Amino acid sequence: MGDVSPQSYFDRQMRVSGWGAVGQKRLTHARVLVVGLGGLGCPVASALARAGVGGLILADADRVEASNLPRQTLFTLAECGELKVEAARRALVQANPWINIETTGRVDSFQVRQLIEKADLVIEGSDNLETKFLVHDACRAGGKPLVLGALYQWECLTTTFRFDRSPSPCWRCLYPEQPPDGCVGVCSEVGVAGALAGVAGNLMALVATRLLLGHETVEGTIVFDATDGTTRTLKWHQRPDCSCAQALGDWSWLETYQNSRAQKKLSVSWDALAPSQRAVVVDLREQEEIRDGEWAWFEKHGSVVIHRPWSQWALASQVWNPEISYLLVCAKGFRSEKALQTLPPGLRAYSLSGGLKGLAVYSV
Repeated sequence: MGDVSPQSYFDRQMRVSGWGAVGQKRLTHARVLVVGLGGLGCPVASALARAGVGGLILADADRVEASNLPRQTLFTLAECGELKVEAARRALVQANPWINIETTGRVDSFQVRQLIEKADLVIEGSDNLETKFLVHDACRAGGKPLVLGALYQWECLTTTFRFDRSPSPCWRCLYPEQPPDGCVGVCSEVGVAGALAGVAGNLMALVATRLLLGHETVEGTIVFDATDGTTRTLKWHQRPDCSCAQALGDWSWLETYQNSRAQKKLSVSWDALAPSQRAVVVDLREQEEIRDGEWAWFEKHGSVVIHRPWSQWALASQVWNPEISYLLVCAKGFRSEKALQTLPPGLRAYSLSGGLKGLAVYSV
């Protein structure tokens, strides 16, 4: 670091109108939660760290893969296989040695309130609707401003929610019920232009910086289409009968909603789950139902198998890791659905719909 001081490091941006030493001090005392360290989270975290935000909370459970590198600029080939949060922490501290960084895994209903309450502002850059709605609802309940981004091939969007003031329209004014998972494609399926992630991520960081400095910014959605270079701004009003209109500061509403959603969910097909959502397969069949070598099929598809026979389910002491996703399986899906209802609320767990007999591609 040599003789570099914060004053000289941040000199140019403090010359910007409306920034100055007072604004820089505001940034130094700010703490931002960044959910997702993908194509959006990487440029956001980098820009905020370099702007002088004093604290970042980085939330992501994934590891660096080679396919991430064209758009996830905090990582290198040498870091493939490492946890993203650790590789990102190292890069950000090298860029700004005065920053304080906390890390955690995937955000779920177990710890979302604790994370939201630590932050002055939240960035949502994950690639799945379940996490986006959970973070959105938690920010609404906690009264924290939220900057949310999304990518789709040649398009990107940034949405700003001013939940730190009321009234403020929310996503549920438009979508009272969360759309089903898979209703829009994710980057791993439909692809994304790498440079577009930088456009969206830096726009999110710019909006966040203005909010942290105490300035007004666009409330609503900014959509950028790279195919023709057009930008649109979309706004909507709070719906009087929106379920979240009375939810500001009401965490019980969020907990009730998330618990009811967890009970609805999740009897799903194998193909509907990403590999990370079936990281651990829990086989509920009895020993005599399992053929030799049968678990090799799951292992070939990247899953770890543990055996918890249904006959001992209620008696056994189960230890579940909230950072891991579990897929419960049995012969026809009946036992796994029953077992799912006994798991702790908020645990990322699924039941294989139709069981192994309904899995057409399943074979030893």
